[in-house]
Amino acid sequence: MTAQFAISPQAGRRTPVTDAVALIHIALNDERSLRDAATDFYRQARLGRRAVAVVAGPINDLAARCEQIGLGAVIAAPHAPELVHEPVVLVPGAVAARELDGPPSTPLRVAIAGCGVVGGGLYQRLSADPRFEVTGVLVRALERTRTPQPGARLLVTRTDDLLAAHPDVILDCLSDGPAGLALTRRALAEGVSVISANKQAIGASLSELSGLAETHDAAFAFSAAVGGGAPVIETLLRARRHGPIARIEGVLNGTVNFLLNQLATGSTFSDALADARDKGFAEEDPTADLQGLDASTKITILADLAWGAAPSLSVVEALSPGAALPAGPVRQIARADARSCSVTFEPVSDDTLFAELPDEWNALRVICEDGSVFTCRGRGAGRWPTAESVWADLIDLLEARES
Repeated sequence: MTAQFAISPQAGRRTPVTDAVALIHIALNDERSLRDAATDFYRQARLGRRAVAVVAGPINDLAARCEQIGLGAVIAAPHAPELVHEPVVLVPGAVAARELDGPPSTPLRVAIAGCGVVGGGLYQRLSADPRFEVTGVLVRALERTRTPQPGARLLVTRTDDLLAAHPDVILDCLSDGPAGLALTRRALAEGVSVISANKQAIGASLSELSGLAETHDAAFAFSAAVGGGAPVIETLLRARRHGPIARIEGVLNGTVNFLLNQLATGSTFSDALADARDKGFAEEDPTADLQGLDASTKITILADLAWGAAPSLSVVEALSPGAALPAGPVRQIARADARSCSVTFEPVSDDTLFAELPDEWNALRVICEDGSVFTCRGRGAGRWPTAESVWADLIDLLEARES
């Protein structure tokens, strides 16, 4: 059960805008109920709502799951209203148990393109949820060992075979931009919905792909393409609904943010990069991250959504072992207005939104023309935060089909 309470921003203040608080009652009775509860919190965050939950069951496990996907959660005693400003507040309490949603009469048929960090996480979750049927997993090499390992009957190496199984939706978790774009174009043209985490595939083709989806009555969602587990796109769209946008600024690359944090503690560049790879924050080839291409693609996507067209990039700075960085806390800041975009390294000691970003976290600030400010923070890389963003899009699609 969820109740929504409106909260109005104070007039005349340049302050982040919060639409509502969601009051949720949760009974945790198995692993799926724990995952679904965290997903409910994440979907509330995408809508700009804080979640206050009365929880029966292993509340510490739920707090840990929230942390895993990048949602700050605190466990509060009842009657502690000062803690409502946390993204998620968990309050121990008695809640009537409810049955989890069983499989619909026809499960949603899901194909996964790519079975690496994100795709593998999604396969693990999909295969344990009776609401979904995995119809195929597109990979480069059949013989490669994966964790988790899909069944041999599901693995395919050709797009033709992935589509031949007639999925309702394809999850694009590929790291190859051109391959992802070709797959997305073909799927949408055939009326198959696409949820994409592949920013290189969609970055320059949003209008085309959105048009294809509309023409062929398919869904097209791409929340995970920008911000990983941070609800960056949803925050921008909320700001756009509020009024015209004047400026966008954000830390949009989790790999680079992790490296900057490590360098600030005295780590060498090579050690920091090796650590980022070990933790799953950096690809084996991090060129797109280090050259600023990843951040520039993301700010281009956001600008396109904000103003209907992406302005040109004025400057994109790279991070290298010999790069001269400003003193103090430094962030890779992607900025855009209606005239230009840029990606630069800037000191942020006086900016609490950006200065206090740990590890691989991302953050976004959107300033509207009337002075209202919308912000969000969250984990910008890693299996579970990014997979959670894809999953939230998938649940949106499932609920739309069942409504």
